[in-house]
Amino acid sequence: MWLKRAPRYFPLFDREIEALGLPEDLKFLAVAESSLIENIHSRAGAAGLWQFMRHTGRRLGLRITSTIDERHDPIASTRCALNYLKFLKNKFGSWPLALAAYNCGEKRVSDAVSEQQTKNYHTLSLPSESERYLYRMAAIKLILSDPAAYGYKIDRRECYEPLPVDHISLNLKGEVSLVDFALQLGITYHEIKKLNPHLISKRLPKGRFNLTLPLGYKDKVAGVLKGLPRQTVKKSHYMVKRGDTLNKLSRRFNIPVIRLTRLNQLESSKIMIGQKLRLK
Repeated sequence: MWLKRAPRYFPLFDREIEALGLPEDLKFLAVAESSLIENIHSRAGAAGLWQFMRHTGRRLGLRITSTIDERHDPIASTRCALNYLKFLKNKFGSWPLALAAYNCGEKRVSDAVSEQQTKNYHTLSLPSESERYLYRMAAIKLILSDPAAYGYKIDRRECYEPLPVDHISLNLKGEVSLVDFALQLGITYHEIKKLNPHLISKRLPKGRFNLTLPLGYKDKVAGVLKGLPRQTVKKSHYMVKRGDTLNKLSRRFNIPVIRLTRLNQLESSKIMIGQKLRLK
């Protein structure tokens, strides 16, 4: 699947890497992390093409709320990941250590360097996945650069080409119904959701964010937004009352059940009277 997905995402990666003056091979890190699946989640909670944990993404400037999760925005997450890698390179002084820190964390690599008195990635004792990380990226590069040499043959027509879309940046003063926005724009709700996996609720979020649209629709956005009412979500928490269920609360606050589950680290759909739930 790497071979099919790479043509869709590598042009974006190449542009952003070139803009920052970074090594072009950094694009293979995304393949190692996510296999180029936008909406992928790890067991540990990492998400998106560049597999950011929630707390790391927020620390680095990605918006992660009840309405938006920019870990799933290819543009925002790519810029965030590359800037973070640039920071790690400056901090540790070499790309191998920067990549290891991206994989297992800055503190773990800093502690290992301090304790073992070496900055040589190849002799440093790290978690096994991090010790193999550089070689995994190298193997990915070899295969994607010349798939036929490794027995992979794929018809170009089977590849995921870049989508014919426009990217715009919006800055809204209030939330807007995504269904109403799509209908007024003349496209389907389903199409907007498919193009914007970072929009995780039924509302366009308040504040600044990226929006991807089919070609030919971006010039209509300003006019459509002028005619749509803004919505607000005042509550950040809710106390569970008798008769409440996650499904009922999901409909009441317009928050997906899976989002409520993740926000509150619930292991099942069971909630208790008096339990305090996060809504954003």
